[in-house]
This record gives sequence, structure tokens and C-alpha cells, in this order.
Amino acid sequence: MTCDCCGSAEWVPLFSENGLRLGRCPDCALLYVDDIPDPTARMTEMEEGHYAGTQQINEAVKQSAGEVIQRDRFQAFVDLARRHRGDGRWLDVGCGGGLLLSLARDAGYDVEGIELSADRRALTEEATGATVHGVPLEDVGYPDDAFDVVSLINVFSHLVSPARTFAELRRLLRPGGIVVMATGEFTAGVSKGDMLAWNLGDHLYFLGDGTIERYAAASGLRLIDHERRWLPDEMFSREWLRVKGRSGPKNALKTIIDRTPGGLRLLRAVMLRRQADSSAHSGTFVLTPAA
Repeated sequence: MTCDCCGSAEWVPLFSENGLRLGRCPDCALLYVDDIPDPTARMTEMEEGHYAGTQQINEAVKQSAGEVIQRDRFQAFVDLARRHRGDGRWLDVGCGGGLLLSLARDAGYDVEGIELSADRRALTEEATGATVHGVPLEDVGYPDDAFDVVSLINVFSHLVSPARTFAELRRLLRPGGIVVMATGEFTAGVSKGDMLAWNLGDHLYFLGDGTIERYAAASGLRLIDHERRWLPDEMFSREWLRVKGRSGPKNALKTIIDRTPGGLRLLRAVMLRRQADSSAHSGTFVLTPAA
């Protein structure tokens, strides 16, 4: 087992979840599980909506509803892209329920998507009218210099080989084009308690501190914008309470807290104290071809 980012054979195990172990590369700080599925197996999982045996991904209707609740966040990605590349062709990889595609189209971009989950893909095609491919980015067969903007929002952790994906992104970007990416990012001292659930098996990789720069340099890209937010502060919010996941009991508890006066304030006080040492962050990155 070698590191996808730097090729190191060293891997330091950290903890287990869903029958998988998560470990850290001591050279580039990439976090990854000890059993990366091959592309065919991963494709089957995404098409059938499951991972790590019996774990289920969120259904399309809940995914779409969650995106609507987080509309301001998705609009911020479009605004960020416009500051660096104001028009052209936009590809959204892992387009989910299609809200980002709709917002990018409304901003004047010519949009296209990739979504491996069949029910999400059908929903997005119906909602946006855009072309949405059902195969991995590397298998679509795009020509060189095909896009001005490529977005990967909460997609990095699901990739089978991020290095291969970054190389393909570099090939597809036009001169001056950009990649807009959002994903989890972890500083030193990672522990299992840093996240309420890691969803290992669905999530295969997590960025460490400085890992993105290593990936960028290896694939002919450079980092031009980076925003990092402490995840517990971002997570325990009104939006988080209203976005529904796979668990019925957890959804019910979130609804109770949301509707209880002072419930969110109390939750934040408890959870931010409990996770005061969390190394988890939410990272947003803009990459462009290196000169």
C-alpha cells in the first residue's frame, strides 16, 4: 500500500470504522483507508447506492433538499469562481442534486455534470436540463482544454485515485482555467473523536495540512486561493440541523433541537466545548495550471 499523493510506503494507522482502518502518511499527511476499492467495485457501489457492505448513501431527494437549504454556500462557490474565471464552460464533478449546476448556469456559464449515483443523476438532468455523465471523469473522453471551471464539492474523499483525477483536471483545463474544490482538511493530532462520523468506505481520503500543495505540484497545478474554516464551528449550525441524512432517529433529534427555543445555542455550547481540540476543518481551494 503506497500513498496516492507522494508514493511513500509508510502508513501510520489511526483508528477503525465500518471495518476499515484510517491511517496517515507521515511524509505528506494524506489520510486514507487501508482498503481502497478498485474503480469497478467503486462504480458498482455508487450505482447501487451503498458502501462498506451495508452502509447506504443519502437518497437523491434528501440530497437535493439539503442543497436547497445550503443555497448560500453553493452560491459562494459560484461567486468564488467568477472572481477568478468569469465565464466559459463549467463542469461539476459529483453534481449531486444539481443546485450548483443551476447557479453556475444562471451566472452565465455553459454547464455540464458528472454524477455516478443513478437517482441523483436522473434528478439533476430533470432539474437542470444539462448533460450529466454517469461515468468517472477519467472515462468520459473529453478533449484537451475542454473547460474553464471544474468544481469538486465534497468529492475528493470519494475518489479512488485523487492523483489520477488531478492529472486529468490539468489536462482538461484551458489556459487560465480553475478548479474549485471543497473538502475536509485535517491539521496535526487527528483522532476518531474529531468527527461525529467518518463514513469510512464512502470516504476514502482526507487532506492533511499541506497535502493539497503536494498534489498540485505533482499534477502541474498551483494553489491560488485557500480558505480554511474550523469544522465544528461550521457544522453545528441552523443549516446542519435542517439538512437530513440517512438516520431517521438522528433526523428526528435534529428537528427537536431546531424547534426548541435555545436548542441550537445549547448544542453549540456543549459540542464546541467537547470538540475544542478537533483537528477537522472545511477547506475551499482554487487551483489553476502552473506556468
